[in-house]
Order: sequence, then C-alpha cells, then structure tokens
Amino acid sequence: MAMISGLSGRKSSTGSPTSPINAEKLESEDVSQAFLEAVAEEKPHVKPYFSKTIRDLEVVEGSAARFDCKIEGYPDPEVVWFKDDQSIRESRHFQIDYDEDGNCSLIISDVCGDDDAKYTCKAVNSLGEATCTAELIVETMEEGEGEEGGEEEEEEE
Repeated sequence: MAMISGLSGRKSSTGSPTSPINAEKLESEDVSQAFLEAVAEEKPHVKPYFSKTIRDLEVVEGSAARFDCKIEGYPDPEVVWFKDDQSIRESRHFQIDYDEDGNCSLIISDVCGDDDAKYTCKAVNSLGEATCTAELIVETMEEGEGEEGGEEEEEEE
C-alpha cells in the first residue's frame, strides 16, 4: 500500500511536493511535455496526398489481391476504402492495413467474380482530401480451360 500512495506523489506522508525526487520528476515531465508540444508545432500541416498510388490488378479467381499505397499528410489522415463507390467494412474477405508511416493496403482474400470492380482509397484530414482509384480484374477459370491446358502438355511431350 505504501508504494501505491508513494507513486502518486500527492498523498505521501514521507515526502513533500518540493522534495528533490518529486521536483526532478516534475521537471522531467515538464521538459517532456514542452518537447512534445515543440515537435507538434514544428511539423507543418499538410493536406493528404498519395506519394504512391494503387494500381490496376489482374488476378485469378480464388487467389488474393492486394492494393498498396502510401499516404502523406498532417494531421494524420483518416482512410476509407471503397468498392464501386460503396465503403468497405473490414472482414475476413477485406483486410485493411495502415501503419504510422502512411503505408496503406487493402487485401482481398479468396477473390471471386463479384470482386471485379473499381477500388478507391480516400484519405481525409482537416485540410482536405485525396483519392486514388484502380481496377481489379478477376480472371475466372471456365470449364474446358483446364482441359485444353492438359492437352497442350501432352502434345509437347
């Protein structure tokens, strides 16, 4: 119990708020806070933009598709993905990754014909917004295509 009350620095019966330990701690916290505020003030506010945009993809049905982009801007933009102008909710089928460096990805697992669409990444902050769009083309394996491939292999032997 003594450790808990000693941590607060306010209700400790053994030390005063002006003791050297508490003064050092307060000074350290003040310096840290001042540094964080200075860094925040130094970083210029920038509307979102894409330093790397998503590109058209062509994938085979049943495989995975991945759209990658890099978003710049400050304050950090909020990111929303769209499929044919409908916002995408993250699920097992649609996974969205976004890291602190601005790298953003949409991963579509087990692609099917319904996924053949235009995909848009939209980044928004208090200064503006930016979008980039690409198309996903899904190649479906029709009956007979696999058989033809087998015949060609036999002819080559």
